[in-house]
Amino acid sequence: MKTKNILTLTALVSIISGCGSVSRENFHQELSTPIEKIIYYASLAGNSHNTQPWTVYVENDSVLFIKVDFSRKLYIVDPDARGLFISMGAFIENLVLSAGSLGYNAEVEITASHKNDSNVANINLSKTQKNGYNLSQIERRRTLRTPFQNTEISKNHLNKLIDNNSEIFYYSSSSEEGKYIAEQTLAAYTQQAQDDQAKQELANWMRFSNSDVEKHRDGLTTSGMGITGFGGFFIRNFYKPEDSMKDSFIKAGVEKTKEQTENCGGWLVITQNENSPENYIQTGRLYQRLNLACEDLMIGFHPMNQMIEEENFEKNVNQQLSLPGDIQFVARIGYVNEYPPANSVRRPVKEIIEYAN
Repeated sequence: MKTKNILTLTALVSIISGCGSVSRENFHQELSTPIEKIIYYASLAGNSHNTQPWTVYVENDSVLFIKVDFSRKLYIVDPDARGLFISMGAFIENLVLSAGSLGYNAEVEITASHKNDSNVANINLSKTQKNGYNLSQIERRRTLRTPFQNTEISKNHLNKLIDNNSEIFYYSSSSEEGKYIAEQTLAAYTQQAQDDQAKQELANWMRFSNSDVEKHRDGLTTSGMGITGFGGFFIRNFYKPEDSMKDSFIKAGVEKTKEQTENCGGWLVITQNENSPENYIQTGRLYQRLNLACEDLMIGFHPMNQMIEEENFEKNVNQQLSLPGDIQFVARIGYVNEYPPANSVRRPVKEIIEYAN
């Protein structure tokens, strides 16, 4: 009987391990031109809910037009399109880095002037010497949602991250400001998680089943959210996106967020002097640089912008922290022992690109 139970358990473990979440490594893209390669690496940028809100119009081998796909906008939690243009900024930063690695200089002209402007930027490419940037750094970049070490970030590492940039601020988790950010983040997350419209919007981007991941190649997957093991197996096979709106799922999310806010080395905050698409895009470029640099230093990076997404929190937070300019981006950071491979899926490059006739 004991032997039978062991065999049954072994079989169950085998089934579960063989039914893992579909992730980026399951998809291979054929990239036939330098421009396709540049856009592929650009698409690995961080972005809200993994909506991937970008399209690229290729006029010729040297002129690209970066555009927003507003069908991928989060209208409830991001009504002013701040998060949208931050995502576009991260895309542009990756584009510039990958172009340099592949032997192109990318000159960026920001064209977006208001929140409904679909024309984001013009890119002019010119051939130059390869700059030696390691593209695997872009491939490894990811959001980590696990608990981090509470150790304060070292001064040496902070100098590398902030690099005298007057728009980036760090607060240790033990500081009064750090404790305040953790408290407000949890409270704002809880409020947002209980809002019916926000719940529906989130459910629209849930990709629980492997078939949904393969179909859409965007959104929030179990592996991307860090839901692994038996829990991940159960959700992939027995949950539907609308189940994320249930009280039990929301409660689990609040508990996980509490654990996250209580376990980190501190918080990075990015500010800008004014609220405009151009400044949001600059914020996105800074965010992407920070995320890439953190991975290189074995520092986990987790955007947590809820306290500035919820209007009744945002004004109070800006007043309390009293920073120059308005807070545009918040991230939880902390040392980690390992950096698992990046696993969030991406749409095919050929779906992103539109070529001139």
